This record gives sequence, structure tokens and C-alpha cells, in this order.
Amino acid sequence: MRRCFALITLSILFLSACAPLPAPATPTRVVTVPPTATLAPMVTSAPAVPTTTPDPMATPRPTATPAPPLLDWSQYAAALRPVARQGLDPALDPAAGALLAGMTQYSLTVTLAPDLTRLAGAARIRYTNREDAPLAAVYLHLFPNLWNDGMTVSDVQAGGRPAAFTLESDDDLLKVPLAESLRPGDAVELALRFAEPIPANGNVGNYGEFAYLDNVLALAHFYPTVVVYDRDVSWHTETPALQGDVIYHDASLYDVALTLPVTMTVAATGATLDRVENGDGTATWRLVGGPLRDFNVVASGRFETTSEPVGDVLVNSYFLPEHAAGGKQALGWAVAAVRTYETAFGAYPYGELDVTETGTSAGGIEYPGLVVVASSLYDDPTRRDFFESATAHEVAHQWWYNVVGNDQVNAPWLDESLAQYATYLYFRGVYGQEGGQSFVNAMNQRWARVKYEEKAIGLPVAAYEGLEYGALVYGRGALFFLALRDRIGEKMMAVLLRRYYAEYAWRIATTDGFRKLAEEVSGQDLGELFKKWVY
Repeated sequence: MRRCFALITLSILFLSACAPLPAPATPTRVVTVPPTATLAPMVTSAPAVPTTTPDPMATPRPTATPAPPLLDWSQYAAALRPVARQGLDPALDPAAGALLAGMTQYSLTVTLAPDLTRLAGAARIRYTNREDAPLAAVYLHLFPNLWNDGMTVSDVQAGGRPAAFTLESDDDLLKVPLAESLRPGDAVELALRFAEPIPANGNVGNYGEFAYLDNVLALAHFYPTVVVYDRDVSWHTETPALQGDVIYHDASLYDVALTLPVTMTVAATGATLDRVENGDGTATWRLVGGPLRDFNVVASGRFETTSEPVGDVLVNSYFLPEHAAGGKQALGWAVAAVRTYETAFGAYPYGELDVTETGTSAGGIEYPGLVVVASSLYDDPTRRDFFESATAHEVAHQWWYNVVGNDQVNAPWLDESLAQYATYLYFRGVYGQEGGQSFVNAMNQRWARVKYEEKAIGLPVAAYEGLEYGALVYGRGALFFLALRDRIGEKMMAVLLRRYYAEYAWRIATTDGFRKLAEEVSGQDLGELFKKWVY
């Protein structure tokens, strides 16, 4: 789940993790990629009246070296395993080239203070108008300002010239007007500086996902993020609810230079192209990847690691030394989950998958190529079953949320309920029918927590109150997919999910789109079933 996957104990005690675990290994693979051609020139805009917000942080400043240039596809592809890289190669498939050309590209240079209390960054963002109408402005989320109003921006430019930006929605939205409207198919480069404190408690964010807590640094949502635009809604500038996910992102391409204390071990989305020690107590990590639905870093000066391959995918577990037993368990479960989901849905896209503990108050949270699980679960034997189910659930989001995107704010069931169904497949595959039925029983128990038994699972996060969100989206939502399977048959269900994964890869799925595909695959009218459960 991306956030509140509430603490449920499954109704039976499961067997130990599925596979023997290897001795500790060094997980990060440094990839060397040759230089490539630069991107085409950006669209420029006429000068605008500059407006700035003062940057209150004298140190740290972004490193003096300019942000890395926006890259060619071959460097972004370093994070992908060969099967995924081939499917996205513009030289092999013109459609793949068109898809990649329209993706937003982020180039970030980020420096953390030595005591990890603040960060400063510079961002270059290439945004392409993929709509059929011109755009007069571009909006960016400043997610940290949803909670602590600490993020500032300055030196905002569009097309190489100062932009008269404004802060909206209580400072958590940045509006960058364009001197000339951005025509369909054209791109513009935005540039800005940003700075913010790093909270030292778990009460910031919906679930403490952005904090330095108990020796673990978690940097979710730390950078300005382009708001999704679609022709039906325009810019999705609504304020997220205080539960569930805050992000709804297009698949994008990332190039990040991250400078932090040399003692820190880093787990992050993307591939590590390079790590350079600067001679001043810091190291700079070069992290590149795409497509990615989001970008996150988890780091600690105390992390230990252990790894296991699944074919050409390296699964890594990062944990504090006092949680070594839990770290090895998490690795075994993640390995079993990757095997289960690849068989059920299709290939995992990246060369690595990292599982790491953080101080989050959620059971777990997913990011591209990276899942985090609550540290509180690593050494609590009374919650071992939930520890396993949370790990398996978060791994499932690599398929449902990351590769297949959806509006997690307004249609969270599309990824959360499907990730729960995937978790059912995990328990059935690892522990047999008894294990699968136990997970179903747990979902029934979760649904029973609320009295509105027939409330739809397909509503926005904000439509659910109290226990309803977890009970309905996670509990009843999983049961819907079981009902759909029973209606169309297990073989057709397997065909449906594999086609859904393939046809919506790196795109945004919708409730109506999923129903249409389900009806096409099954040859049935599923209107009444969706009306009963979803709408």
C-alpha cells in the first residue's frame, strides 16, 4: 500500500519464509554508461517579471557544479533489465520512442546538511505538452508544504528566462506561467532552486515518509513535482486527503546527483551510475532511471544489507543491525513475491528491487524499484504475519501503481485493491489453498469493521471516513477481484491481468478502462458487477 495498510494479523500462523537466504552481499551495482547525445533544444519563452521567494538556508547549498544535463534515453535505461529495455527501445519500436519523448524529465542536484537536518536542491525539468490544447502555465506540487510549510523555492525560470511564479493552495502548489503558451507536442525547460528542513519525527506527511528518524533518512516527496494534466479535469491540483497516497504522477525520467555524508548507505529508485567521495566528508551519488512513477531515497549510516537474485533481478534488503533477522525475512518474502507476480502478471522492469526499513507509521509504502516497511515490524514476532503481508503487498505495487499508473487520490482502488488481490495470490502460491483462504478471511474481517457494507470501493480517498478507507479499499476491494475471478473464470482472470499490465504499461489506467478491458477479455457484460462493488 502506499500508505495506511492497517495492521491486520492473518487468521492462521504461516510457515517460515519461502526460501533459504544467502550470506550478506553488497547490493548496489554501479553501472558505467558512455556519454550520449544531448536532447533537442528546449522551447523558450519571452521574459517575464521575476518574482522570488527568499531562500532562508545559507548552508547547505547545491554543489557548485551545474546540474547534470538532461540525458538521452540510453542512460535512463541503465536501471532497466534487458527485457524491459528492449520493449522501450525507440530504435526498435516507434511507439516506444513517442512514449518516451513525451515523458517529463527531472534533473536534480541535491545537497544535504552534514547533520541531515536540511537539504537544498536545484532542479531542471523538461515538460512536454501531451494534450491537444495549448497550456498557459505549468503547475508543480510542493508536497512538504502540505504538512510543515518549510519548503521554499527561488530562481524560477521557464525557457531560460525568469518566470513570475506564484504559490497557491497554502503554498503547496507552484504555478509557473509561460510567456508563450506551450503548444501540443512542444516542450519547455523549467529551472528552480528549492530548500527545506528535514523533519526529525514521524508526524510529518501522512505516515512520516519524509523524515530523519531513528538513524534512517527517508526523502519521499522532497522535490517539486509536475502536476498531472488531463483533458477531463485540467490540472489535478486538489489537496490530497490526510490518509492514503498524496501522489498521482505520470511515468517520468530521473537524473539525480545526491551529496550527503560519506558514511551513509543509500537505497534509491533508479540505478547507481557513480559514487564519488569528495574529500570533505561527503560523497555524491549519481542516480538515474526511468520510466519511474516517483523518486525516493532511503539512507542510513548504520544499514546492513543482504541480497538474492531472481534471474537477472537483484533483490536487496537494507536493515539496521539489530533487525538483521527481520531483514533476512523481508528479503525472502520479497524474492517469493517477485517470482509469484512475474508468473501471474508479467516481467518486473528493473535490474534491482530494494526493500528497506524506515520509521514510517504505515505498515509499508511503495516506490519504483524500492519498497519500505515499518521498522516496528522488524523485531515484533507477534506481528510476523502482517510483516509478511505488508512486504508482499508493497512489492505488488511495482506492477500496480508504478508500471500501470492510476489516480491514487481519486481512484485508489485500482492499485490498492489489485495489490491486495496480488497478495492473496502470493499467500496461495507460497502456502497453498489454506494460506490463500486465510488471507481471504482476513479481508472479510477488515470489511466487517465498518457498517456501510455496500459502500463502493471506487471512490476518492477523501470520500472514506475513519476505518472505511482500509476496510473498503483494501478489504472489500480484494474481495471484488475474487468475485470478478469467480465470474469470468480463473483462466480468463489471468489473461485479463496480463493484458492489463501490458497494455497500460507506463500509462494511466482508469476504472472505465479496466472494466472495458475486462468485458473484452471475458466476452461478458460486467455492468451489474461493477455497479454492486465499484461505482
